[in-house]
Amino acid sequence: MQQIAKQIAENASFQAFMNCYIREVSSGHWVKKEEWIKEQRLSILITEEHMLELELPMQNTRFAFGVDYKSLVGRHMFGVSLKYCTKQKQWLLEDKLTILITLIQELHFMAKADGCSGLSSHFDELILRIIESYQTMANYIEKSLENKKQNGANDSFIEAEQSLLFGHWLHPTPKSRQGMANWQQTSFAPELQGSFQLHYFRVDRKIVKESSVLEKSASELISQSLRKSQPDFVMSEKHCLIPMHPLQAQWLLQQQYVKKALAEGLIKYEGALGAFYTATSSIRTVYSSNEEMMYKFSIPVKITNSLRVNRTHELKAGIVMARLMNKIDFLQNHSSFRMIDDPAYMTVEIPNQTESGFEVIFRSNVFPEGHDEGICMIAALVQEPLPKEKSRLCQLIMKISQSEFRSLESVSLDWFKVYWKCAIESLLRLYDAYGIALEAHQQNSVLNISSGYPTTYYYRDNQGYYLSKTYKEELLSIEPSLQETEELFYEDALIHDRFINYLFMNQLFPVISRFGADQLIDEKVLLKWSIDQLHLLEKEFTGHGKAFVHNILKQEKLAFKANLLTRFHDVDELEAELEQAVYTTIPNPFVLQYEEVEYAAATAFSF
Repeated sequence: MQQIAKQIAENASFQAFMNCYIREVSSGHWVKKEEWIKEQRLSILITEEHMLELELPMQNTRFAFGVDYKSLVGRHMFGVSLKYCTKQKQWLLEDKLTILITLIQELHFMAKADGCSGLSSHFDELILRIIESYQTMANYIEKSLENKKQNGANDSFIEAEQSLLFGHWLHPTPKSRQGMANWQQTSFAPELQGSFQLHYFRVDRKIVKESSVLEKSASELISQSLRKSQPDFVMSEKHCLIPMHPLQAQWLLQQQYVKKALAEGLIKYEGALGAFYTATSSIRTVYSSNEEMMYKFSIPVKITNSLRVNRTHELKAGIVMARLMNKIDFLQNHSSFRMIDDPAYMTVEIPNQTESGFEVIFRSNVFPEGHDEGICMIAALVQEPLPKEKSRLCQLIMKISQSEFRSLESVSLDWFKVYWKCAIESLLRLYDAYGIALEAHQQNSVLNISSGYPTTYYYRDNQGYYLSKTYKEELLSIEPSLQETEELFYEDALIHDRFINYLFMNQLFPVISRFGADQLIDEKVLLKWSIDQLHLLEKEFTGHGKAFVHNILKQEKLAFKANLLTRFHDVDELEAELEQAVYTTIPNPFVLQYEEVEYAAATAFSF
């Protein structure tokens, strides 16, 4: 079982890295398979449909890859891997992890040749994290294979949250968890479905800062929760309890300023109390099916690109955006679109500390027991399945097809249209009407698919609000407290890049790619339909959404977050200016598809 898990993890790590590399570093050279095999006098059997050659000029090395599925918009699926041996003048099979190390070395040599202008090489850190991610992934896969439970489209909210065995589809270290020891994974890694109590600190109210847009204060919500499991619980008026993730609690107890507050009697560590929680896909947001709130904590763990820390401005952002969304009529007019708000927060204010580490964000639990079936984030819906299994999306479409006695293609197109209306179109309309863009990538995007077709789209994440400076006066007149969160306002050019990356590159395109890879419907059909819809929206829009949609349809290249380069240069995007990762551009699939359709139409009438 362990060896099978390692093979699956090695392949998944390779797929993620290769898709990053050919987007961010070198796109390689696509060759016609039959001609290439004939030219190379190849003795190795190639079963894949396509071939991609990749040259590494800094090392005078050539690789070639069979490609099982070539996507127009998303993830290619790589098969056989070959390296050209100059001594023997022939192609030989090459180990996948060896190829990854060689590609990282190529990046390092390129950075050195460039004089490391701007950003420096951290190739050793990248190699370390790739191996750590691969080993972690293998562990999760092994446990999943032992459980023998197949993921289904009608799983509960938390089952879908904890099913991401492979992680981010375009990240070189999708399961890197620096700062979390192996023995801690059993309790705190979502993939292992552990549960745990929160650890509490009794804190003098004079150093507590809290805010809430609800009828109850944050501290009252905590007391109410604890009374459910401990009916005799009593809290003095002088103190309040602050919950903490166990990992963060242990980190806090080692900080000198916390030790000082403990010695002075301002803080007392109470240990584990109350209900049992389990990790959602983000690791640091925790859920209990019988509790009114989820909690989002800082944790001393570096996940993908960043050390995960709740910033002071994010606490305020959750409150202010909850107020704003309650005052505008967008949610009332778009019943299939919902925002999971973060309506309260608590923290401890310590002198000379911008953040104390006690920052807790309260998130509304809109999926309690009895309302959690068929709730699935898009990342889980489109995730690559384990060998011999089908993706959640494929299972869902097949089930609808059988019940409606219709073809997979017709059901797929109808499903996609409903998804577009409640997710993509709603998000574009929000930006057009109010200048509010959301970081709506596939992990922040949740669908209600309990009836088969999507009925509601939910957005979550108080780190992902981008408010247009052009709309600033209008938004301030609606919600004056936005003045306290100046950092939420951005120039439209920057918003356009980020919105394109999150909404299209990391939500829409993976959905289209999954449909194509599962052979449910051709990607071209969904791309063509999407282009038609964007043209209609461009005509209808009157705000900044009009220019945004125009750019999507016409720009030759689109902005794209380069996770491999971000990781290679060891950029913590949450620490960087404007929280900016490394961005690059890729050819615009909408333009390429439109040109292909135009060419086909023109040649159809030529004699």
